[in-house]
Parts: sequence; C-alpha cells; structure tokens
Amino acid sequence: LSYKPTRAMKLLALLLLPLLAASNEVFDNMCTTIGVGPGGTASGASIVTHTADCDDCDFRLAKTPKMEHPEGAKRPIYRYHRQYPRLVAEERGDTWKKENLETKFADTYASASWVSAQLVGYIDQVPSTHGLFEALFGMMNDAGVAIGESTCAAALTGRDPRPCPDCEGPLVDVGAVSLLALERCDTARCAVEMMGALAVKHGYYAASTEEGDAGEALIVSDPDEVYMMHLSPDDTGLSAVWVAYRLPEDHVTAAANSYVIRGVDTEDPNYLYSDNLWEVAERSGRAQYDTARAPNGQLDFAMTFSPDEYAKGMLKKPEYSTDRVWRVFSVLAPSRGFERTHSWLGDNLPLSVKVEKEVTVQDIMALNRDHYEGSDMDLTKGFAAGPFGSPIRYDPGYGFPGQTGTEDPKDNENGMTKWDRMHGAFPRAIGIMRTSWHFVAESRPNVPREMAGVMWYSQYQPSAGAYAPLYSSIEAVPEMYTRGSLYEYTEESSFWKFCTVGNYAQLAWKYIFPPVKAKQEELESGFLEKQVDVDKEAARLFKDGKDDEAVALLTKFSTDSAETIGAEWTKLLHYLFAKYHDGYTMILDEPVFRAVEYFYPRWWLVLTDYFTNVVEDHYYDQQLPSGYDTLDNVFGEKKKWVMEKLGMSPEGAAEAAPVALGGAAGGGGHGGEALAVVGVVCGLVGFVVGSRKNVRSGYSTIGDSGVDVRV
Repeated sequence: LSYKPTRAMKLLALLLLPLLAASNEVFDNMCTTIGVGPGGTASGASIVTHTADCDDCDFRLAKTPKMEHPEGAKRPIYRYHRQYPRLVAEERGDTWKKENLETKFADTYASASWVSAQLVGYIDQVPSTHGLFEALFGMMNDAGVAIGESTCAAALTGRDPRPCPDCEGPLVDVGAVSLLALERCDTARCAVEMMGALAVKHGYYAASTEEGDAGEALIVSDPDEVYMMHLSPDDTGLSAVWVAYRLPEDHVTAAANSYVIRGVDTEDPNYLYSDNLWEVAERSGRAQYDTARAPNGQLDFAMTFSPDEYAKGMLKKPEYSTDRVWRVFSVLAPSRGFERTHSWLGDNLPLSVKVEKEVTVQDIMALNRDHYEGSDMDLTKGFAAGPFGSPIRYDPGYGFPGQTGTEDPKDNENGMTKWDRMHGAFPRAIGIMRTSWHFVAESRPNVPREMAGVMWYSQYQPSAGAYAPLYSSIEAVPEMYTRGSLYEYTEESSFWKFCTVGNYAQLAWKYIFPPVKAKQEELESGFLEKQVDVDKEAARLFKDGKDDEAVALLTKFSTDSAETIGAEWTKLLHYLFAKYHDGYTMILDEPVFRAVEYFYPRWWLVLTDYFTNVVEDHYYDQQLPSGYDTLDNVFGEKKKWVMEKLGMSPEGAAEAAPVALGGAAGGGGHGGEALAVVGVVCGLVGFVVGSRKNVRSGYSTIGDSGVDVRV
C-alpha cells in the first residue's frame, strides 16, 4: 500500500472524525445469530445465520478477491463506520470503490481527506489472503469459514478508537477482526483464536462506548465445527477478553444481544479463552462464579461481563433478548418444553441444545422470518397487530424528527416520556423490518474447497425478500446487491425492491403477505433443485482441473439466481398493487372483473366504536331503555347495550380479538391471555370514559374526527 496521507490531510481527517463517529450513536441496531453443527443438519453442513438489524447501515455487499501480497506489505485497518458509505477503498473489491458512490455526497466521500479519516492504523500483511464476502463485518470466505454476529450489552465499555494511525488507543473493532480472520484462516478454530489474539494484542473498541453495544457474540463455522464466541473490551480499554465454546456436532446455539456462555470450564477442551480472562474479571471487581449451574464454581462469563442494568433504554428485558433464543430452541427442540424466561441472561436456557430433527437451510430461513407465529406471543395476533394481523412493531420513538423525551409527555408528538420508552416493550422477533442484510451460510464437507461455502443472501426484512445462493468462490457479487443507499430509492438495488414489497404488505398483511411467501418458496425451492445439478457439474470441472470454468459456472448460477429474484420481485410488486388496493381484493383471473371488500374483522369494529359512533341512530335510540338518551351516557351505556345486542361484551370482544400477548406456547409464559383480556378491557373502559369526557368538554374524539385535538 503506497498511499501516505500528508500532514494537512491528517488534520482535515481529524475534522471529519465526528461524521465517521456519528454512526456510533446506536439505539436499537442489534442482530440475531444462530448456528447449527454439521451433525444436526440434513445436508451434513454446518450452518450459521446472521440478520443484520440496523436502521441506518450501508446495506451493500462486497466481494474482496483472494490476493497475494509482497513481502513487507502493510494491511490497513479501517475505522468502524456503519452508515453509507461503509468504506471507500480501492483494494477490497468493486463495491467500496469511489466509482460506485452514487449520492449527492459522492464528492465528499471520494475526497482524500475522507479516505484518510477512515484509517485507524496498520498491521503486518501476510503473503496471501482468502477471498471473502463482507459488509459491515466479515461474512464468509472461500474456504467455507463463516461468521455470524450479534452485538451484546457489556459492563466494560472500553474506549473510542485511536483518532489517527500514529495516535494511541485501541486499533480493532469486531468488523476488523472478523475480516482479518476470514482473510487468513482455513478453519473456524483458527478464526476464533485469531480474532481473540488481535483484540487482546492491538486493543479492541466496540461499536459504542455505551453498555448496550460494547460486547459481541460471534458464531463461527467451518465444514466440521461451530463455535460460539464472546468478546469484550478489558478494563483498561487497551486490550480485550474473550471466550469461545465448540458446540456438540448435533446442537444448535443462538445469541440475541446478550451473552450466553456462563461457566467457563477450564477442564473441558471445547472451551477456548484469553489468558487474561480471570485477571481482568478480578481486577475490574466484577468476577462472579457460577455455583448454581456449575458446581465447580467456574467463572460465569455472562454474569461477570454483562452490565448490571441493560442499557439502550430497555432495562433487562427478556422481551428483547432471550425471547429470540427461546424461540430458536422451542422450534428446533420442541419436546424439551423450554419456558419463556424472565431473566435477560436466560437462566433457564442452555448454551446449546440438541436438535430434534435434521435442520435444513429452509428451516433457518423460516426462523429468520419468524414473528412467533403459532405461539402465545404471535405478533400477527392481538390488538397491536391491527385488523389485518401485521407482525411489524416499530421501534419506540417520540414522533417527528428532532423531538425528544423528557418527564413531560407534552414535549413530543407521541406523548412519550423517557420512562415510557424504557419500560414498555413488544416481543422482539427475529424477523423485523429494519434489517439491512441477512444470510444463511452453509459450510459444506466432502466437496472441493471452492464449493464448500454457499451463502444464501438477501437484503431488507427477511419476510419481504428472497434468498439467492452465492458460492464463496464466485468472481463478483451480483450487481443489485452492490448498489444503492438509504439516501434515495433506486430500482437497481434489491434492498429497495424488497423494502417496497415489505412496506406495501404491512397495509393488509393477512391478505398481501401470502403471495409474497408463495413467491419466496417457489424461487428458493427452485434454486435448491437447480443447485444439485450445478454442484455435480462444478465438481466434475474441478476434478478435471478446469477451475476457471467451474468458478465461471458457479458465478453464473449465483448471478442468474439473484437476477431472477430481482425481476420476479418487480413483477410481484406490480401484481400486489393491482390485486390489493383501497380495501379491495381484485379478482383478476375471471372474465367478469370483481372488486371484493376485505373490510375489517368484527372484533376490530366493536373495539373501534363502529356500531356506536353515530349519536343520532334512531334505530338503536328507539330500543334503548328509558333514561339512556342523553349525550352524557350515549357513548357509555349505548355502547354497552349495543355490544350486548351484538353478543359481544367487552370481555367477549377481547376473546374475539386474536390473542398474542405475554406467555410462551406450551405453558410457562407470562399469562398472555389474561393480559390480553385485561389490556383490551382497560382500553375499552378508557375509550368510553374518554369519549364521554370529550363530548362534555367539546373535544373531538378519535371516533368521530380521527384526531384528539387536545394539547
């Protein structure tokens, strides 16, 4: 690398650091990762998945080619930056090059000062490096090693990265160590040990120096093994601690923003860890020993290095973290009867569990799209799902941009206080709307190494798009995965194709989503069928020494699959527009056109005052008992009377509404059905009382104007 910034450029780069550091102000950009050992899958491959859940990330995918490096070369280390552009560099494939910048800020990003500001430092380069897929993190290399990531809350928050290559401070973040490990390692164990060694030696800094983002859980796989790894800054901020555990080959593990490794068993060869682990635990005054779960009193990593209070404004809520781990285990090991835990560290959940059936790629895709369907927490049910069963729950906020939360609910559009934001929660599903990208990586045995890695890849919300098979040895990433930004819509980007379909489906989910799901299944099943023949032909070519032809074949299959998805998603969107709009399902396959109203379910009509919102309703007025004909009681007693006539008391309305609040399927939950009844009844009482008060006070109500005009 011959580029050397001048002193003036260094000064300007320091001025640009706040722009690069702005992406460290994280609130809810937190991911889920799952790993299954090769003995637990139908194909015999290890599987790792990662949903990169982020509201402002650069969603582009890059392929860094395998390279040879001259003696004495230096490897640049780039600053953590998740917003567009994630990186501007010439040596890491086409995605990050200046000519691929496409926003009105392209000149700023292409400037020498911006490029210089990205650099944190250098380490010695190795003679040769693997090709790999990358985004904000390293994902999979051409040896079939894959890494999934989930940011975790951590008590030791470390320091900010060094401000310049010659400055003091930590050098590497999780993105840097994951990229370096995939560049240099042929096995999962090598990747684990290398990430740990780099963090300890060079100093590790987190995505943020807030407790909610300081730690990392990483699942690392190769064709033979899967590891769960945890990483945290140490108490000096200039090094790190880490631990890893090798899964039994037929087990599944998962992490969802909280550490899951508890007692560290030094006598078990499946545990790996940094030499300084106990020293830092004791020196920081945080050491806790697991006597309940581990009779030998082993150091409890999760208890020791997790914060006392869960940060990010959510306290220690199982709704946000361990519900997702519980869901993975309850789906893949249902007979174990795991109960939904009240502990955010999952005290009643194991680190891993034996799967009860052979897991397929499609099973993991389904988990990535999961909204707790069929459980007591089913997000397509309940009042919060609305009349059309949408599983999407937006992140908590205060309304219009610029509004913040205080102790006074009048200070923002939503009437939310800081306390409200911290103490409320919907169940947090694996599949959510603010996903930048996601993949299901297969590390496959018994095939040529160039075929070992297959990364099923997609962008945006998992339930809104389709996965394409990308072989890790392909020459280039399909173009639609390398284009676009959150600054503006473009037809060239798969992210925006999926985002458009996903947002449209939210309007009437139970009607619009089924065609989306059908298209996913059609395309992904088709790719799996074609893959059998592609694998056979590619293996023959590799055996015959025709490596270039084999790689070209795999590249074409991957590219064709992605382009098929892009074309089909454009047609799908047009079909959905024509089929479902303005409250109608349009019958498009009959000679005589028909428009059929899908309207609202009866329980929703009752709860939204559909049957009682007209004051001058002479039909009901004539049948009301005497004394119930004044404005003071018309919204109260008339509603009660009408609901009884309809056979739907407040309790009945609550029972009619699809219930999904609280507990877990199979018992042991949080009393979901009772909470649903109480919540809806309380809502009805509040609505009735509020309506009566508003009528007396001359205010408009939601029932008659759509807006409560009180300030």
